[in-house]
Amino acid sequence: MQQFSENTAPQAPPKPKRHWFWRLLCWSGILVFLLSLAGAGALVVGWFYISEDLPSIESLADYRPAAVTRILAADGQLMTQYYNQRRFVVPMSQINPLAIKAFVAAEDGNFFQHQGIDLVGILRATIANIRAGRVVQGASTISQQVAQALLNTPARAWVPKIKEMIFAWRMEQKLSKQEILYIYLNEIYLGHGAYGVEAAARTYFGKSAKEIDLAEAAVIAGLIQAPSRYSPLRHPRRARTRQVYVIERMAAEGFITPEQADQAVNQRLDIKLHRPQTVKAAYYQETVRQWLQERFGRRTLYEGGLTVYTACDPRLTRYGRQAIAMGLASLTKRQGYLGPLKRLGPAELEAVRSRPLGSAGLEPGKALEAVVSKVDLAKQRAVLRLGAARGFITLDQVRWAKPPIKHLKEKRPHLVSIDQVFEPGDVVLVRPLEKSGKGEDWKLELVQKPWAQAALLAMENRTGRVRVLIGGADFKQSQFNRALQARRQPGSAFKPFIYAAALDHPNLIYTSRSVVLDSPVVYENPTKPGEKWRPKNYTSKFYGPTTLRTALAHSRNVVTVKLLSDLGMGYTIGYARRFGLSSALAPNLSLALGTSGMSLLELTRAYGVFADQGKLMESVMVERVMGREGQMLYEAQPQEKQVISPATAYLMTHLLKGVIQYGTGRSMRALKRPLAGKTGTTNDLRDAWFVGFSPQLICGVWVGQDDNRFLGKKETGSRAAGPIWKDFMAEALKDLPAEDFPVPSGVVFARVDRISGEPVAAGEKGGFFESFQEGRQPGRPGEEATPKEGQRPQDFLQAESFVKPEVVPVEEAPPETDESE
Repeated sequence: MQQFSENTAPQAPPKPKRHWFWRLLCWSGILVFLLSLAGAGALVVGWFYISEDLPSIESLADYRPAAVTRILAADGQLMTQYYNQRRFVVPMSQINPLAIKAFVAAEDGNFFQHQGIDLVGILRATIANIRAGRVVQGASTISQQVAQALLNTPARAWVPKIKEMIFAWRMEQKLSKQEILYIYLNEIYLGHGAYGVEAAARTYFGKSAKEIDLAEAAVIAGLIQAPSRYSPLRHPRRARTRQVYVIERMAAEGFITPEQADQAVNQRLDIKLHRPQTVKAAYYQETVRQWLQERFGRRTLYEGGLTVYTACDPRLTRYGRQAIAMGLASLTKRQGYLGPLKRLGPAELEAVRSRPLGSAGLEPGKALEAVVSKVDLAKQRAVLRLGAARGFITLDQVRWAKPPIKHLKEKRPHLVSIDQVFEPGDVVLVRPLEKSGKGEDWKLELVQKPWAQAALLAMENRTGRVRVLIGGADFKQSQFNRALQARRQPGSAFKPFIYAAALDHPNLIYTSRSVVLDSPVVYENPTKPGEKWRPKNYTSKFYGPTTLRTALAHSRNVVTVKLLSDLGMGYTIGYARRFGLSSALAPNLSLALGTSGMSLLELTRAYGVFADQGKLMESVMVERVMGREGQMLYEAQPQEKQVISPATAYLMTHLLKGVIQYGTGRSMRALKRPLAGKTGTTNDLRDAWFVGFSPQLICGVWVGQDDNRFLGKKETGSRAAGPIWKDFMAEALKDLPAEDFPVPSGVVFARVDRISGEPVAAGEKGGFFESFQEGRQPGRPGEEATPKEGQRPQDFLQAESFVKPEVVPVEEAPPETDESE
């Protein structure tokens, strides 16, 4: 047993070492620091990664969203609009301040306090949505909504949301609140194709954004969250709920008084889809659209917010459409009846007959389909049903409805009975005229859609402005522009250029009184080498010695062919080119008969040289184009070129006045004013033309069929195209003075016999004052007429030498016509 001394004390155990704790604490701190640094770095990297593709805020200073391009007529009326997004960018000064407050209250009450991101607003919206069980408030600020609209980001993805927040914060640093609101109110989509508050105000209320009131502004502001769901046109109750919510929010924010709120809530609104009234000039506006797209590009056209001023005259265009409709309707009746649209079976017909009669709101003059329920041979009339209404058509009303002919030599049968036109079950097109006076039956008119097409173009003299461009009967049915795109044979309408070439020939002396023998002649066939061609007149007769005036007035083919043969092809074609005729011209004698196709614009513009004293005017459809800030992008500069002398232009105008005074265009005398013009008809009556002018306006009309079939017997230019021209010009000129064509220097007048062209002595009766280029007027009667150098003997052909030839049988020849009637 171990013994301890009294001096020996027990030893305390050693204390544990504490340095491991400090090490752990130190390493933990280091780890936290590194993690924080890594987190911060990740945030920085994430920030730059997410925001690296965001657009520059500086670019918003020149905010230029896609905007509507407007096409305006000459009087400022809207023709049409082109856009990808229907937006009208307006400054803040053009928006009702109450509308601005409505959007702020509805979408971002703290807009003027936050810096782009409103955490309080997000919390408030979250609570409100949870309480309502659905989304009633948006959590995005106005700045975030602008960011979303500009970035086009998905609505619910979190990365795009972060991008929106970053972009919204950046905007707040660079732009003022007013600048952000300006972008917002012009950018947002508000339903039914309306982008921005201005387009929405026009769409729903037919007003500008400055004109809408508080109640209307609240309706529009309530659309932002879901334009389709809250559409006042499709869902008026939902829209009403949103409107009340917006008004309540405005009152809560102190933007309006309680009295204003009550008044707005109780205000009755007239909400409907408003579309602007536009000028009906579809062919014109499509031509302008194509020109704009070619010149400025498609994107600028549909997004550039251009304002385009055209030369189109809405009033004249309306007259043109009416004249074409009336002219084609008359032509269609002369062409014959194509038959019913379809025919009902016995069961369908019985169902129609058994339908009770009642009052039906028929609109007089508006064409609609009807069913022939009965053919009454005793009364020679057909009874038709138009839904609950009933009407009738008598035999006398449809005596025109003969079967169409297939060739010119075919004869059409006479109608003697109503059953030659109708059978029970026929579905036909009719136009209600008036109540018959006996019960509720209607007096009806049988109509049918036109077979043929027509085009009309009118230009203002001295400026070349195209006032009317109509390229067909119905743009909806056919967009092919026959005034510009079709190349049709002008027939006798080409002859004036040959006569002008004769009057202007440098070596051959031709005047209006020059005489050419209208007699049989044989040429080599210009289209069939080795064969003979005997040109003929429309009547298959020859008229002997004929002055150039008479030949042009009555459109004598043989004289014109002889004249062209004398002038020579090279000279004549070169001379015709002066008039801006760019289409190919056949280098053979058939050119005298207008066998070379050209457009209506081309021919009408060429006639303008006569009307404008020898000047060829460049046609103008677009006057000017303005950019969205009002800057001038394009302005038409009138271009003119003197291509023939004023004297020659007047001599031809004087000749063309004769066409209307006593020639093939004499029906135009009904307008009782100085006019000049020329008819045109092609072989087998396939094309009909009339081109004519007053001192103020020139107009060309073409009538034909797209498949180049003939129009019908005797459907010449004077009969098929002339009435359209006359009806149009009667309205177009009715408010203009009846001016005569001015006589330029270098033109003199001498009295000559209308038939022979011989001078009429002073004191003698008869004759008329013919126009001549100074120096080419006839000498005093009794003086010997001797040809000058280069002058041809036909200018001095004496009447007594005329022997009336027999009519030569016509062999197959190139297209030709004479329009004597």
